[in-house]
Amino acid sequence: MSGVNQITIVGNVGAAPELNYGQNNQPYCRFSVAVNEQWKNNGEKRERVTWFPVVAFNGLSENCAAYLERGRTCAVIGRVQTREYEDREGTKHHVMQVIAEKVTFLGASRKEESSAAPRPGKPAPQSESDPDSVPF
Repeated sequence: MSGVNQITIVGNVGAAPELNYGQNNQPYCRFSVAVNEQWKNNGEKRERVTWFPVVAFNGLSENCAAYLERGRTCAVIGRVQTREYEDREGTKHHVMQVIAEKVTFLGASRKEESSAAPRPGKPAPQSESDPDSVPF
């Protein structure tokens, strides 16, 4: 019987995603997602942040690199994978990471928020349903 390896996380992106190209010029993007948990223990508010390293491949990686930025909320559906590597000193490391199968961009990016906000000294954009702008 085979098992199920699926994870869903919703949190905020850490540092800006890094887009790289691997074997056969295959794109991949690495980023991390922080998930905040809050609970009460004997009436005392407690909080914990868990960081998840995420890797996306192919077209998904290019979209993540283009639209994700530090602080943006996203949802990641994928699977957990472990890998082993050896550093320059010869020490072996085991790493758990999420291989993204789907990434949903939640909330507005900072670029979108700043372009929508009115600038000082400049009037806010008028909506098309403004009664004063109707020609009749």
